Amino acid sequence: MKKKIAALVMAAFSAAGFLAASPASAATEGQFPPYGCDSNRYGVLFGEAISTTCFSLPRYSETYRVVAHCASGASLWFTVGHWVPIGFGPSTAECHGGLLANAYVAGYHVEDF
Repeated sequence: MKKKIAALVMAAFSAAGFLAASPASAATEGQFPPYGCDSNRYGVLFGEAISTTCFSLPRYSETYRVVAHCASGASLWFTVGHWVPIGFGPSTAECHGGLLANAYVAGYHVEDF
């Protein structure tokens, strides 16, 4: 009986580890910042965030924001940061997950206005 319970507990832990893994297919887009920008990834509670500061963009624009491509298990979604003027403070987007499945920044892009 103890062996069956131990096997059941180990199966639950391995299933939770499988669900918490980031999918490899989501990590193909937006790994590097655009020209004139600098980005930084950092951890938050149950997730990850990206902070991007731009001093110039390829097209003329006055404001920009970062859009994070979030992933957690088989779920994918977008999180947008605040609009920020060029050359001032970073635009930050955070990906928050759950207790058993942390969220990760699988990629990102910068929108300009």
